Formats: sequence, structure tokens, C-alpha cells
Amino acid sequence: MSSHPTDGVGVSEALAARAIDRVLQAERDARAAVLACEQASSSALEVARQQARQIFERAQAHTVALHGRAAKALEACATGIMERRMKTAAETVRKLSDPALLNEAVERLAARLTTEAASRDAA
Repeated sequence: MSSHPTDGVGVSEALAARAIDRVLQAERDARAAVLACEQASSSALEVARQQARQIFERAQAHTVALHGRAAKALEACATGIMERRMKTAAETVRKLSDPALLNEAVERLAARLTTEAASRDAA
């Protein structure tokens, strides 16, 4: 056994230096782990942003297609209505152009007017 007072100091310093080295290495390892997490989260965030853009673009395309189909359906419906109105108008013109039907309508109107006038006069 050594009785020299500095013998223990050298061993203590070496132990302290190794402990400090371990702490510094742990700190470097922790910083590397944090950096790796930041890089992984940045990558995941970019992937999520790309997916969100793709979803938005697909939704827009679906909306445009839906509006296009709705516009075509509305146009077809409007065309059908116009065709029916034209057919009805043509039928009305044909009926009004028929002299027999026109005479019948005039006679009914005259009968109604004369009947109404006579009943008002009587009252």
C-alpha cells in the first residue's frame, strides 16, 4: 500500500475523466437521436403534405367532373322541357288554325257571354 497522498488523486482524476467522457458521449448520442427524429418527422410531414395535395387535387377533379355531369343533365332536362313546350305550342296553333274548332270555340264563348248577360239583365 502506498501512503503517498497523490496516489488516490490520479485514480480519481482518471475516473472523473472517464465519467465526463461517458456523459459527453451520451450527449452526442442524444443530439444525434434528436437530429434523426427531426429528419424523420420532416420526411413524414412532407409525405403527409404531398398526400394532402393529391387528395385535394383528386377532390377538385371529382368536383369538376360532377359539375360537368350535372350541367349536361340540366341541359338535357331544359332541352326536353323546351321540346315539350314547342310541341304544346304547335298543337295549340294547329287547334286554333282548324276552322271547325275555332267556330266551336267562338260559339261556346258567345253562348256563355249571352247567357251571362241575360242572367245579369234578369237580376
